[in-house]
Amino acid sequence: MAIPVTREQIDYGSPDGSKLHGAAREVITGWTTGRTLTVAESGALVTFDTAAGQAIILPAIATRDVGTWFDFVVVVTGTGTYSVTTDAATTFIGGGVDGSSTTVAEGGDTFVADPAATVAWTADSDVTMRLVGGHFTMIAYSTTTWTIAGTTMGVGTLATPF
Repeated sequence: MAIPVTREQIDYGSPDGSKLHGAAREVITGWTTGRTLTVAESGALVTFDTAAGQAIILPAIATRDVGTWFDFVVVVTGTGTYSVTTDAATTFIGGGVDGSSTTVAEGGDTFVADPAATVAWTADSDVTMRLVGGHFTMIAYSTTTWTIAGTTMGVGTLATPF
């Protein structure tokens, strides 16, 4: 199902706001090969839960789809590669993630994605942060750029996932 051009509105502008009871969102979990997300899945929680690795491809974004977003969480420490890649070499990722190291002396760092060159977040080792507990959000803020923000978990001297 595609997101309609004219979307439903929960709030009608009341100064009291709105309430949303019993809301739940889709959880995308348990795949073992590459998975391409769709705009219709916007708002889903995507889990990295297969230690051997999992690859995600973000959907192409049309003008009406700007604002599409996904949350990602690492629920199983990887032994393979976890990755999120844009749909095309001309679609980029900007923003960054904070990396926290479980090695006390190492602390953490911030890793920045170049919005003119970065096309993937790749956690292919413990230092590029594929440990359980990592969480980040990606939002399409234009038809050619996604933003990323969150905290990822690694061990030792951390290295960029971009």
